[in-house]
Amino acid sequence: MRADQNSNRAWATGGGALLLLSGAGAWFVSDRKRRQERFEKEAATFETQALRSQMNPHFIFNALNSINAFVQRNDQDSASSYLGKFARVMRSVLENSRHAEVSLSEDLEALRGYMDLERMRMDKKFDFTVEVDPGLDPEEVMVPPLVVQPFVENAIWHGMAGKEGQGQIRLKVEAREKQLVWIIEDNGAGRHAKKAPLPEGTPVTGVKKTSLGTTITRARLDLVQKQHGGKAGFKYVDLAQGTRVEVDMPLMYAN
Repeated sequence: MRADQNSNRAWATGGGALLLLSGAGAWFVSDRKRRQERFEKEAATFETQALRSQMNPHFIFNALNSINAFVQRNDQDSASSYLGKFARVMRSVLENSRHAEVSLSEDLEALRGYMDLERMRMDKKFDFTVEVDPGLDPEEVMVPPLVVQPFVENAIWHGMAGKEGQGQIRLKVEAREKQLVWIIEDNGAGRHAKKAPLPEGTPVTGVKKTSLGTTITRARLDLVQKQHGGKAGFKYVDLAQGTRVEVDMPLMYAN
């Protein structure tokens, strides 16, 4: 009898030790997974901050180049008006750049300001419209700041360059299930047309900066997908007259 009790006690002790070891192992694996996920999220956040810091000089470079065009033409009234608008846009851009995400309303305000500046620089040779899906609340929807600005810039600098007649640029934001889709559409010559001369005063480095902006945007969207799930990316669609870009990202809301 005593031997049976000792045997049962030994089995119980062994079983308890095994359960303890199994629990400890499971906790270790789970803790390691949590640490890895936290590390990846923090790394993605730091990468996003670094990419935003690259976007700002890119945006400022092109805006300053626009001011330079007025100065070269010695148009003091237009230069003064342009500088005032530029100051307002820059306040908005610099404030937004401090955050990983801003409201759709704030981002559209900066984009409208940017397009207005470029329209003014190009002597109103193009018009633009901004449309938001009625089902979206621009104050509640959150987006990475200025993520579509390089595509708007491409539509202006390349789509409108050398175009005969009045240009049209359309910026639309809509919801598709759990995704937010930006549509940037222009009626320019299209991507495959022979490149027209760029606007007077455009430095060669300006073209390189535009390409850099698109590259940075691709990296930013990859990080958005890593941080928030869903899908994020962009694609070009050639139109009978002009080009459309569709930028896709997860639909995010303010907490």
